[in-house]
Amino acid sequence: MKATANIYFDGRASRRNKDGLRPVKLCITYNRDQKYYSIVDQLCNNEWRYIKDDDIKKVYPINEKTKEPKNPIGIYKDIRIEYERIVKNAEGIIKDIDDKTESFSFNQFEERFYNKAGSWDNVFTAVWNHIQDLKSEGRFGYASSFESTLRTIKEFHIGKSFDFNPRKDKVETRSKAYLTGKELRFIDITDTWLKKFERWMQQKGKSKSTIGIYVRNIRRLFNLAIDDHKVKANYPFTEHKIKSASGRKMALTAHQISLIANYETKHPQEQFYRDIFMFSFLGNGMNLSDVARLRHSNIKDEEICFVREKTKNKDHEVTLQVPITKNMQVIISRHENKTIGYDAYIFPILKEDWANDQKYAAIKQLTKQVNKYIRHVAHAVGIKDNISSYTARHSWATISKNSGTSIEYIKEALGHSSVAVTENYLKSFEKSTRQEHSTKTEDSIYKQNAV
Repeated sequence: MKATANIYFDGRASRRNKDGLRPVKLCITYNRDQKYYSIVDQLCNNEWRYIKDDDIKKVYPINEKTKEPKNPIGIYKDIRIEYERIVKNAEGIIKDIDDKTESFSFNQFEERFYNKAGSWDNVFTAVWNHIQDLKSEGRFGYASSFESTLRTIKEFHIGKSFDFNPRKDKVETRSKAYLTGKELRFIDITDTWLKKFERWMQQKGKSKSTIGIYVRNIRRLFNLAIDDHKVKANYPFTEHKIKSASGRKMALTAHQISLIANYETKHPQEQFYRDIFMFSFLGNGMNLSDVARLRHSNIKDEEICFVREKTKNKDHEVTLQVPITKNMQVIISRHENKTIGYDAYIFPILKEDWANDQKYAAIKQLTKQVNKYIRHVAHAVGIKDNISSYTARHSWATISKNSGTSIEYIKEALGHSSVAVTENYLKSFEKSTRQEHSTKTEDSIYKQNAV
């Protein structure tokens, strides 16, 4: 049985807009199953996505005498032509699927209908689909990284930037911008293309770290496209090596951390975000994402027991145990959520009824605020370096190593998958420590000579 396509006017009261108009959709029928699809992205005039009850007969008029269909007139003729164009496009996709696979599927139709390049052959379609998959898994941070990658690839490919705000505009707006226009296929991405893309990003002022992330995301997409979606394309990463960035990770000394911890302030927000920074440090470098998600139920026998959000549901998922120190308890008592309950959040950062995307947005805002206030505190106590929330984790690891703590213990406390990961993590701090030590030695010698 062949699938069929036709325009459908949804008359259900729950589906009508605030003006009582019916939404216009495309109905695909196959084996008695029916699915309805939005045609918003397909219309040349957005207003035609809704229709008045009385206008349906004007778009599809009937001769009163013969009861035969007749041609509409005026604006209704334009609307009718537009609807029929969408139906013909859908019928063409159905025929193409039947010719190539001999078996129609709604999933294939959806990919082809919304993205003319079809399935994962189109890089923009592939990235957008992967973003939606990541969001459905609750991996909003990773999804955000891929959307930034998609936006940058699109700008490079079309030669101009977008006129919408990816942080504020609706999904439909972003989807239309990403998935329409000049197509890019996986077979178009070669070693030469990647080198040009990297040079272009450098000229745009992107950091080495950002460039590395975007190119690694492209490599991840290639692996998915070829392995899972059977896309035929030459794999460019056998010869194209991704440049790793040795981005400077700031680690403070024990003395500098002490200055921040003992900084006195009467500003409630400054105190709260400084305390969250210190809680992260004292909690074995706990990520802010995990700090925000801590519940009273995570406290067991005077320890915080939790699974890192970053490794949750992964093969190396490990439950971390962090002893609650005296000063951690002071911070908890000072700022704990007033909501009473064994499973309530410890800190007033997230709300129980929030969806996962709302929680992700709140944690992102938390990070932004911690960065803002901890830099102010750092400058106030004489620390000139531009530190961030991650400095708490970096500093705990470095201070622990310098105080003689074993790499094995630091690995377990940080939740790393192996000692090798921890050793590589600590390497990035060792150079700055050596430089600082050499500078202090040199200054002490030259100052003495100056006297």
